This record gives sequence, C-alpha cells and structure tokens, in this order.
Amino acid sequence: ALAKALEARGVRRSPVYVQPRRTLLMDLTQDAEKLLGAMRKKTRQYIHKAEREGVVTEKTTDLARFHRVLRTVAERDRFGVHDLEYFASLVEAFGDALQLRMARVDGQDVGALLVIRIADRAWELFGGWSGAHSEKRPFYLLKWHSLMQMKELGVRRYDMWGLAEGDELAGVENFKLGFGGDVTPWIGALETPVTAFLFPLWRFGARRRLAAASA
Repeated sequence: ALAKALEARGVRRSPVYVQPRRTLLMDLTQDAEKLLGAMRKKTRQYIHKAEREGVVTEKTTDLARFHRVLRTVAERDRFGVHDLEYFASLVEAFGDALQLRMARVDGQDVGALLVIRIADRAWELFGGWSGAHSEKRPFYLLKWHSLMQMKELGVRRYDMWGLAEGDELAGVENFKLGFGGDVTPWIGALETPVTAFLFPLWRFGARRRLAAASA
C-alpha cells in the first residue's frame, strides 16, 4: 500500500539497490531460554559445543584486530572490504554506540562482529569468521554472546542486517536463519525522476549495469 501511494506521487522503486531488501530481526524482549528454543536444533547444539570447546568471546576497542579477521574473510570469499580508516571513521561517528566483539580459540582471533546500538535497537553491520577451528563452531557462540550483550543493554530488536539476494550468499542466509527471528522485507531503494523525459533512459542503463554486476 505504501509503495503504491508513493508511486502515485512520482516516487518509484529503483531497479538498483545497495542494501539487502530483506533482513532478520531478533526479538530480544524474550528471555534467553525462549530465544534458544526458537533456534534450529543444530544452531543450539553448535552454541553449546563452542562453549564446551573453550571458545572465548570478548569486547575490544582494537580496530586492527577486527580488521585483520575481516580481511581474512574477504580474501577467502572474494569480496571487497573497507580499509581501516573507514572503520576508524565509524568509531569516531558512533562512539560508544559502536561495539566490537571477537571470538578467540587458543589465543587466536577467529571471528569478529561490529554492532551499532541506538536506544533499544541494534544493527549487526560487519562481521565474519576466519575459517579456523571450524570444528569448535566459534562464530555461533560469537553471535549468541552478541545477542545476549545487546539484550543486557536494553536492546529490544536486533537486526542481523540482510538476507541473501542470490545463490552465492545462500549459505550466509541459512546460517542466520538458524537463530530464529523474523524475516522482514523492507520497501527497498526508491527514486524520484528529476527530468521525466530522460528517466526511462536512466532506468534502462541502470538495469543493464545491474545485470552485468549479477553475471
């Protein structure tokens, strides 16, 4: 209904988007047992396994530690990653609202998460697992401890920030869905034509760029 109302006023859905159009929202007003109970059985098992195997998670302010793990993930999975200065600018902008949490196995950093909290909401913006010590499932415990930390801080809704748009990210989506939560669609990117007669040409070009990027 909202999309139709906006379109009637000349605001249209964009064929090109940057941010995911679906996300996974976790309701942290529930207690820990209910949250665990809503997860897939394997996810619960892996969280407990990581605890038994001695995986340690901790907060840090050391951006270099966080960035090293993120670079390792990016190199393995072949995606781009922002430089350290970008993350330093985020810390400067958000201050104490930005929190970094690491997972460690035998003193080695193997997982990293960057979460921003504003009032009673939190967004998990960046993170990843290095691939090391897969048998100990460190990233499952890192996610769980992040949820619990945000719950303690009064967060009611935790956004895992995006679900897959293509097959290449299906594994990431499946991992996130294991934690339960609600799949929530967003309205997506919108656009308003500035020069009406040129707009169809711009749209055609945008669709071609999107198709080329997806190829």
